[in-house]
Amino acid sequence: MTGPVTARRRRRRAERADRIGGRWWLWLLAAAMLVALAGALPSLTLFTLAAGLVLTVAGAAVVVLPASGRLAVERTVPVREVREDEPLPLEFRVRAPSWLPVRLEVDTGQGIWVPLEREGGTVDLFVERRGAFAVGPSRIRLGDPLGIVRRPLTAGVPEPVLVLPEPGTDARVVPPRGARADDLEPDGLRPYVPGSPISRIHWASLARGGELQERRMAAPPTGLPLVIVDTAGAADPRAVDWVARAAAGCALTLARGGGCEVLLPGAATPMTVVDAPGWRALHRRLALLEEGGHGQARRPPGGRGSSVVHVPPGLDLGPPRPPLPPGVVPLPAGHGEALAVTLDGAPLRRPKASGAAPRDREPVR
Repeated sequence: MTGPVTARRRRRRAERADRIGGRWWLWLLAAAMLVALAGALPSLTLFTLAAGLVLTVAGAAVVVLPASGRLAVERTVPVREVREDEPLPLEFRVRAPSWLPVRLEVDTGQGIWVPLEREGGTVDLFVERRGAFAVGPSRIRLGDPLGIVRRPLTAGVPEPVLVLPEPGTDARVVPPRGARADDLEPDGLRPYVPGSPISRIHWASLARGGELQERRMAAPPTGLPLVIVDTAGAADPRAVDWVARAAAGCALTLARGGGCEVLLPGAATPMTVVDAPGWRALHRRLALLEEGGHGQARRPPGGRGSSVVHVPPGLDLGPPRPPLPPGVVPLPAGHGEALAVTLDGAPLRRPKASGAAPRDREPVR
């Protein structure tokens, strides 16, 4: 019985949406009261005023009702991904006769209607929630300049967007183990090679009467620091949001310092982040992070230094997640990953790599 009941409710909502709105009934009610008062006094002035109100409502209806057939509104979503703290722009293009004195407004949520210019314009939509979403057709109302008669319209088709987590600063970053590339350690001796720096000559062996030798320097460490994302115990969506933001901030800090690897829940191999494309691919994967599933962190073998990002005990998760704007619905997990792959232009799982990033790679910003 749930299916038929839901279908009937949807039909009722659609019928209500097609109804004419506005303040026309208030104007007609005021006209009726003036007619009654004019008959009781009697007063020709009040009767004339009531007739003027009725004619004003009729004029607004004559303007608005035919205008819906002469009006064309197109909506596009120029960007496919934004951060949580950034607005999602919606571009509208309006084609209507110049002589029509009508007004167009777009619903952006919570009862806020933003007016459009004569030719259209850009309206900011705030999703304020991490994840993959489908932005459905925008609700528009067509009305006269006084708002007496309004008619609901829609513009656009469902389009997918990805809202990226804002990188946070709450996670602890573990620097890579080993010596720095500019502080090499000696690794035994070897015969002197002409042209080697004099600081590498082993003078003690020469003083003992031996041959001139130099210190052999060990190669700089090539391993990248590892960030492990652990969502075990993060049953609340707000907790997963915190993990995604903290992991993004941790990875971004290490990526700007030379690179890192990030192991996501359920992944067999970590993602390598050494340049801007790698960072963007990771950022999109963190936008799709979900509670439950493969949440337990995988510890690296061999005691490798790592940063584990997980929800600390007693964390204050803050207020509830903000509601989604009208027409915006979450995408299923499979559709969200397909969107991330499309935006990235490559598979989400990058092969494990070691060594410093080539100099011609795009830097992380």
